[in-house]
Amino acid sequence: MDDLELRDTLEKLHQELEQTDNLDDESRQQLQHLIGDIRIALDREGPSPTEHYQSLGDQLNDAIQRYEISHPGLTAAMKHALDILSGVGI
Repeated sequence: MDDLELRDTLEKLHQELEQTDNLDDESRQQLQHLIGDIRIALDREGPSPTEHYQSLGDQLNDAIQRYEISHPGLTAAMKHALDILSGVGI
């Protein structure tokens, strides 16, 4: 798994998160924070530090648990990103 594939997956997840509707204010704020962290990872030159990806992985796990029932398409994208992060040892 290379950094390009991970970046592509994070870009797709970023787009999916931005298109998510029907969220309460707290959920929207949490997703905006996750979107910001994904954007930071995507904007970096070269590979992102492992610690940053670990933080993204933790946030994705939390968001998957929270939105699995209410937003299945969103959680599918998050699970895919999490699988890729796991594949690179994070």
